[in-house]
Amino acid sequence: MQTGAGQPRIVLKAGFTVVGLPVCGGFHDGEVEALWDRLGKRFDEIPNADPDCGYGLHTWRDGVHCYLAGLGLDGSGEMIVPEGMKAVTTGTHAYAVFVHRGLMTDLPDTVSYIFESWLPQSGYQAADDFYFEYFDDRFQPGSPDSVIFVYVPVVGPVGSS
Repeated sequence: MQTGAGQPRIVLKAGFTVVGLPVCGGFHDGEVEALWDRLGKRFDEIPNADPDCGYGLHTWRDGVHCYLAGLGLDGSGEMIVPEGMKAVTTGTHAYAVFVHRGLMTDLPDTVSYIFESWLPQSGYQAADDFYFEYFDDRFQPGSPDSVIFVYVPVVGPVGSS
């Protein structure tokens, strides 16, 4: 594993909208990958979608973990949500941005590091009930050279003014 997660960059990111296919509850092996395959076959149904701007959005509502495999919108035109898809809009947040380098199968290790090691020791606190993976043209499925960015909304650090 070569996650390279280490220390994040803290960035301010304006709110954005993601449209895609959701799944909630306990995920079965291969379910998220199948969701991305289905989205790949339907991405042209999403007006104003940027096919090079993928988001894996993780949310928790009432104790239920949901995942949205989606595409960012380019901001032009009317937002239309195709049947069976969902739109999620975030607000402006400060984010801790981590770089995951390596295979998708190692991504859970990076996420565990973020939430179990870095966040509790950083002085920052999670600012909301979501985080997301951002996939751009550096994402190479099945390649150890693949790059994925993990964005965690944060406030703090504690004690800062």
